[in-house]
Amino acid sequence: MNARRVAAGSDQLQPRENRRGLNAMAILTISREYRSGGQEIGTAVAERMRYDYVGKERILSDLKGQGERWIALLNEVDEDRPTLWDRFDWEYRGLMALMESYIYDRAMGDRVVLVGRGANFLLEGLPHVLRVRLTAPVEQRVERVMCKDGVDRKTAARLIEKMDNDRAAFIRANFHRDWYDVAAYDMVFNSAVQTFQEITDIVCGALQEKAGKLSLEAWELLRGRMLAARIKAHIATNPKIRIPTLKVFFDGKSIILQGSVRRMADLQAIGEIVTVSAQGTPVRNELRYRL
Repeated sequence: MNARRVAAGSDQLQPRENRRGLNAMAILTISREYRSGGQEIGTAVAERMRYDYVGKERILSDLKGQGERWIALLNEVDEDRPTLWDRFDWEYRGLMALMESYIYDRAMGDRVVLVGRGANFLLEGLPHVLRVRLTAPVEQRVERVMCKDGVDRKTAARLIEKMDNDRAAFIRANFHRDWYDVAAYDMVFNSAVQTFQEITDIVCGALQEKAGKLSLEAWELLRGRMLAARIKAHIATNPKIRIPTLKVFFDGKSIILQGSVRRMADLQAIGEIVTVSAQGTPVRNELRYRL
């Protein structure tokens, strides 16, 4: 990622009350069991509310400018169960940092439906974000897979089990959270009990109630998280920087960098990235230099 290129768009980071008051529209995140209706409901809500729908295809399109390496890797490992090798692989960690930064960038613009990829965990604690979970019994989802994907019953059941297990493992490995925990969502729907249309109606109504609830404090929290994620992505996707451990987060006041570096050149390069990308937000650099 190019830190200076991102900085050039810093006018988008001005406090929202300076642009249109604290009247931001809401954000919808959707966590979904495989073939429980996430795509259908998400696109229906986006069309009715005039929101952007951000699923895999949109992400791939938006990230093309980051390079073919990341597009190829995203196609390969998106929401899959990471292997032990993946967890320590430079490219995998870089992709995850890039994805988090992308989600925060999209959230800064509100009016967006974000599907999967841990968005509900990244955006928790923000009053204008509605976090929805979609489920359905396996048997009903088997029927949907057979119809939509043209496979037999046994193959459909195996595919559902694999996809659900992969998504749960993806969340556990990258966010250290439980994908199935209903407390992580504002609304949980069973699409075997309610139709896609009924769920869409309820979600649209809830989004209208969420609209305009973004406070200045919440805006600053979102902005701080976004900047921290952007800095982390710049560092994690830079092949010239070797950093064994890295944690970058916003504590409500400052962007905190923690981890260890083994070369002074890396420490200097990280400092330059922070200078360009922090946008005036206080930074506490707790990185340790270790031989």
